Amino acid sequence: MSFGNRLKSLREKNNISREELAKLLDLSYWAISKYENNERIPDHETINKIADYFIVTIDYLLGRSDNPSPSPKSTIDEEWPGVANILRRNGKKLTPADKKRIEKIIKAAVEDTDD
Repeated sequence: MSFGNRLKSLREKNNISREELAKLLDLSYWAISKYENNERIPDHETINKIADYFIVTIDYLLGRSDNPSPSPKSTIDEEWPGVANILRRNGKKLTPADKKRIEKIIKAAVEDTDD
């Protein structure tokens, strides 16, 4: 599977529009479109941003591996099952995008504390 197909699949699986992904990654809609249509390959920095956002390996994005998962890490489902249950949508597990949003909220809360 090509880079563009993997990117499109990840984006659609996470219910993110091209516009939203472009904004989150500080890219243009047209850049995302060209990547997904295999008309362009992103630079190293952008590939890293995409891998980090979707929590997949670069090897997976580039088609060198069929395993999207980075090395095993605990997940919010394992660490905070009560929170994960509250945050689930329609009985589904949290998506990588959901987890990123939660991480941003937690980081902002920690940075906001005056302790």
